Amino acid sequence: MITVTQIRGGGGYMSQHLSMNDYYSEGEEVVGHWLGKAAEQLGIEGQPVRQADFEALRSNRHPQTGQKLRPRRAKVAYHDFVVSAPKSVSIAAMTGGDDRLLKAFDHCVRNTFERLEGFAAIRVRTGSSYQSEELKVTGNAVAAAFRHDTSRMLDPQLHTHLVFANLTWDESNSRWLALQPKQMAEQAGGAVRRAFYRELEHACQQLGYETERVGEAFRLKGIPQEMEALLSQRSVQRRAFEHRYTDVFGQAPDKKRIEQFIKEGHSSATKRFRKEYTAKFGASPNSKLEQSFIRDWRSAKMETSNRSNVHALQRERLGDVNLKQLDRIVEVTKRSTEIIMQPVPQQESLIKQMPPKVGSAMKSSEPKVTKKRAKVNRIEAARRLRRGMAVTRALQGQPRGIILRQISELNRKRHER
Repeated sequence: MITVTQIRGGGGYMSQHLSMNDYYSEGEEVVGHWLGKAAEQLGIEGQPVRQADFEALRSNRHPQTGQKLRPRRAKVAYHDFVVSAPKSVSIAAMTGGDDRLLKAFDHCVRNTFERLEGFAAIRVRTGSSYQSEELKVTGNAVAAAFRHDTSRMLDPQLHTHLVFANLTWDESNSRWLALQPKQMAEQAGGAVRRAFYRELEHACQQLGYETERVGEAFRLKGIPQEMEALLSQRSVQRRAFEHRYTDVFGQAPDKKRIEQFIKEGHSSATKRFRKEYTAKFGASPNSKLEQSFIRDWRSAKMETSNRSNVHALQRERLGDVNLKQLDRIVEVTKRSTEIIMQPVPQQESLIKQMPPKVGSAMKSSEPKVTKKRAKVNRIEAARRLRRGMAVTRALQGQPRGIILRQISELNRKRHER
């Protein structure tokens, strides 16, 4: 999945959202790196993202010289493209500890960035095009890449923020201009997204995992859907919110309202509910209704945990049966040869040959993967493991306080041992 969000202003976005995972302790932080042809021109490509450089680009200044870049001010500071792995891949990589999947994911994200960068453009403002929506592709951008590995509910959720600065270099006029991400966003929901799924699926197959298609996406067949549900507490909360919203307002929430629910804290969620309820019914909601509606807000970051505790908590949530199955599946696949990262057949040439202007007309080819005889024993072993697994019900979403108590109890048990 690839989602896109505009970052207006952006003060504190790096320190509060990007440098910190959704859990952290003293000394732990996520280090991002600069990507892009425009980043190379600015002298920062490949370097770790420093707060000073991030703030300089946010303020439309050169990160090294401090000089003004774009001729015009802009309300939008960054465009955040979030590239997420399928849940089953996140489980095998993070909870199952298969670091090879992290390497594969990073490789595919880097290719995804390069494809998105190829659609970077500026708005044409000269001559007859002054007030039009005509675009000109520049093909260069600068972005800060930050990889995170959990959701706010501490479930495994492997995803990378590609935070594009509102900046691109116009070669024909030798100047910096505002980035127009329209085609980038369109392709992120189309051809680029499909290319990411197919390439990551191909990499998983190279690592020995058997996959199955789910719409445009895919999943690892060795990870039961019941296991995904156990480690998808935020999804459970979202579906419960949709039911509550429909019961109260008589209609399902739209995509924007669901995104607001996912991102808002308790105070913001309460204010929004009061406002929309009053607008709908002409009266304020009573306290009982308000409390029943606002119960699955987005918790603050977990300041009392660390990577080891979160990993242990995820494994405890699975239970003994699921945990043994997960460990055996990862162990079986690790016997395969170390991955050699190569593009999916015909995939790279297709993306590069198609001009950006064709937009959604781009199509990705479906690779034909031949199963080798060497995989037969592994696949059969995985099938035997899946047989007879007890079906477990999905955990309901848990607010921050319960998670903290779980971590505390887990630490106590570990010390007693």
